[in-house]
This record gives sequence, C-alpha cells and structure tokens, in this order.
Amino acid sequence: MLFRRLEYLVALSRERHFARAAQACYVSQPALSEAIRKFEEELDVPLVRRGRKYEGLTPERERIVVWAQRILADRDALRSEAGALRTGLSGRLRIGSVPTSSGAVAQLTGPFCAAHPLVTVEVMADLRSEEILRQLQNFEIDAGVT
Repeated sequence: MLFRRLEYLVALSRERHFARAAQACYVSQPALSEAIRKFEEELDVPLVRRGRKYEGLTPERERIVVWAQRILADRDALRSEAGALRTGLSGRLRIGSVPTSSGAVAQLTGPFCAAHPLVTVEVMADLRSEEILRQLQNFEIDAGVT
C-alpha cells in the first residue's frame, strides 16, 4: 500500500472532484484516477462511484477514507518523532479555538514556543465548537480549545 494512494483518496474525498483533487496533489487527473483505480484493485473494494463524472464515495467507502486519514496522520507523527530525536522537538502544531478562548491559547502556546523554538504553532481562533470537533476528527488540526 502506497502512502501516495492514501493521499489521493483523502484529497478526492475532500475536493469531491477528480481534477481539483489532482491539482491539490500536484499530479495530473489521469495519474490520480489511475492510482485510485489501482488502490481499488489492491483492496478489492470499489471506492468511487463513477458515471460520466465523479459521483462520490459510497457511505461504506467513507470508512476507508477515515482509515487513510489516520494512517497519514500517524506517518506524519512518526516523521516528526524521528526529527525530534535528531534535533529536538520540531514540526507544526495546529490548534483550533473558539474566539473567547484566545487568552487561554496564548497562555498555553507562549511557554511551549519558548521551550520548543523549532515548532511552528498555527492557531485558528475563530472556529465554532462543531468545526473544531470536525477538524479534529479529520486530522486537520492537532488540538482544540473551547
């Protein structure tokens, strides 16, 4: 199983369009489509409803996307961990917060950034609680403050 195929499937699920997913992955649309087809063969499960155009993923196949997101998040965490072993903690920490918790986020991230200068902290401070939960479930952010 290739990570790239997982990335393509996640992008297709997010973009809901073959050409936009290919653009997001910096590949041609035929290359993305072929990789998804090979992934379907590898799993022996059709992942995409196809007609004259992309018709979506079936509800059962959405579960495969969740696994792909988990695997890719674990891969990224492994890379970060290996980097931390070489140079100290580094990478990117993505935090979502509701507008009223910005003071608490600053109190948390200030000391953290001082202790780990190689870490980039991104704070999205204007999210609703529901959006924070959705982004956590989709591995789009690493932490949430509500």
